Amino acid sequence: MEVDRVSIVDELQKLEDLRRSGSLTDEEFAQAKATVLAGPTSSTDEPIGQHLSEQLTEVRYQNELARVDREWEIERQRFYITNRYGARQLPTTGMGIGIATVGGIFGLFWTIMAVSITGTGPDAGAFGVVSVVFPLFGVLFIVGAIAFGIYCYSRAQEYQKALAEYHSRREAIQPE
Repeated sequence: MEVDRVSIVDELQKLEDLRRSGSLTDEEFAQAKATVLAGPTSSTDEPIGQHLSEQLTEVRYQNELARVDREWEIERQRFYITNRYGARQLPTTGMGIGIATVGGIFGLFWTIMAVSITGTGPDAGAFGVVSVVFPLFGVLFIVGAIAFGIYCYSRAQEYQKALAEYHSRREAIQPE
């Protein structure tokens, strides 16, 4: 019986050392400690050291998965696009295509309407400047919409590539 108590104390000390080094969280430490204190469930169970070793291996595996997940969450933040109201969202390829299409059509409509309205006026004075500037807004809107659409589309492609790499890194982690 004395040998069992000494081995339990040794195992608890090992767990405490792992917790202090950061290998175990407080929750993982409490779970492993409870298992050590509970001891084997029957006389045919494997020795407590081997059982603890298996649990520590599982805890390390879970910690590695959690580390990869935390790194991905940090990496994922750089792909967000913030709108003018401060809302953030991940870009999608559909969003990029939609922005370019809708913005381009609106800009084209604006340009056509501006040319038809200003095309019949005099070419002199302030109206002459307006007849050039007003349709130019439509052209700039078309260029801006297409550029932002391409930007969103490329960001979405980069995000999909990074997501695939994250999944492969996560799958590469094998329990020991």
